[in-house]
Amino acid sequence: PVGGRNVAARRAREPSNVGVADSQRADSDNAVVTALLAQLDGAAAHQARLERELEEHREELARNVMSRREIPAAFLCPISCEIMNEPCLAADGHVYERASIEQWFRTGARTSPVTNGRLAHTTLTPVHAIKSMIADFIEETRELGGALDDSDDDA
Repeated sequence: PVGGRNVAARRAREPSNVGVADSQRADSDNAVVTALLAQLDGAAAHQARLERELEEHREELARNVMSRREIPAAFLCPISCEIMNEPCLAADGHVYERASIEQWFRTGARTSPVTNGRLAHTTLTPVHAIKSMIADFIEETRELGGALDDSDDDA
């Protein structure tokens, strides 16, 4: 027992290695945490830069798709050169926007705006098939633009 007391007394007087080891381990842990946080900050900044670049690429793609998507000539009125809302067949066999060809006739013209040949009559017949194709084309173009916009929601 006397020897045991001496060991216990000696340990009480000596600096504790356990406290030093704990302090060193805490410093080491803090250094690891600090390094990990720095890496996370770097990763977050990198991710933000990549997301900005991705958004720029998506915008450019949308512009290119929309600008390169050619409107079929059959959808354009030969008088106004605009997409037709009410395509109508005239006596010359060509399709015109109703308002444009009617305005043509109101000027007194009885010739084809395309061929300049004399028209047998001024009766206009709606062309439902072309009107439907134009509507489909416009919807597809909108959906294409929307699909590019919606891809942002997935990010």
